[in-house]
Amino acid sequence: MQARAFRGLTFMLLIILFAAELRAAATPTLFQALDVAQNGLATISPTRMLTVATQIRRDPSFPVNLYTGLARDPGSGKVFIVGISLFRNESRLGVVDLTTGVIKPIGTISGELVGDLAFDGTGHLYGLTVNNEGNEGTTPHALLLIDKATAAASVVKVLDFHGISSSDDSEFYGALAWNPVDGFLYYAYGGDNGFFVDKIATGTFNQTAAYTMPSPYYPVSMTFAAGKLWLINLFSFSSADPKNLALGFRGEGFITFPTVDGIQYFVAGAMVPAILSCVPSTTTACLYNRFMVEVTYDAKPQNGAGPASVILENQESVKFSFLTPGSIEVVVKILNSCASPAKKWKVLLGGLTNLGVSIKVTDTLNGAIKTYSNPKGRLFQAISDTFNCP
Repeated sequence: MQARAFRGLTFMLLIILFAAELRAAATPTLFQALDVAQNGLATISPTRMLTVATQIRRDPSFPVNLYTGLARDPGSGKVFIVGISLFRNESRLGVVDLTTGVIKPIGTISGELVGDLAFDGTGHLYGLTVNNEGNEGTTPHALLLIDKATAAASVVKVLDFHGISSSDDSEFYGALAWNPVDGFLYYAYGGDNGFFVDKIATGTFNQTAAYTMPSPYYPVSMTFAAGKLWLINLFSFSSADPKNLALGFRGEGFITFPTVDGIQYFVAGAMVPAILSCVPSTTTACLYNRFMVEVTYDAKPQNGAGPASVILENQESVKFSFLTPGSIEVVVKILNSCASPAKKWKVLLGGLTNLGVSIKVTDTLNGAIKTYSNPKGRLFQAISDTFNCP
């Protein structure tokens, strides 16, 4: 009897563990990433852009042609950004607000073109210089130690790039990341005749091979999250087990997002693991990276009920579809009127449906929640409301 009970308990535990694994697999790892084509910052998964990209606000004291790297300081939590100024033969370092896109300039890295950034576990900031086929920078394929307060940089290692050749289009590729599990920096580079990932020991800066592939591949950013090494090639994601890197990388998908004009691609050039108060998904929108908007519909008995799907619009508004992808059913718009005499966030809701609708808006800054509804069988009536500032 006791043996049967024990077997039953074991079976139940296995079911619970299996269910937990399924839930974990169903929850994508999220990143905050830089779109190099549009100079925007968005939250992405390996297969989806989940928030509208916040445009980087260009600063006259931060003149760059291309933003190339992001890194989060493990101490302060600040996100550092680097950009290349080709005509000036230099790079610029700053701190970027992922919510507003505002850059606070730190300083100039003279003579070097930095393609990626990484912090180690003690808060030291490192930079990776680009391939530099055009001889624009002083030290190609080099690891720099960068003062995060002044941007002063020194070469700590000229890296072996294993004879990888690349075209002009790939001269700014290469990626750098810190693995908190084993304490190594990881360096990736690829080109027309191969791709590799090497480990670099901080302190000695010895470089050892971790993975090689003879096929063309062009990495632009990588990071460690959820027990994996994630690597991105513009809009293509791959991942690997850092404990068994020799097994290679697995394709995870392409970063796309639906619009009323069809599927579009997010062209990523840098990323950091996401730290968010509002977590977006295919059914949850985050306006201003603050207001969580969730919509459900009721089309019973013929077509059931469920969550509406997000169609990205912009930072202040979002559209939702129900049963037919791309068909607009509900629009939610939030306006920042905190500087006006009203001193409120304005919420506007509209719909093109007579189905039952429930809209939940959560202010993740202070926890305020409001729910709005439209009864089934009535054409959606416009709704106006407010949330408190700040």
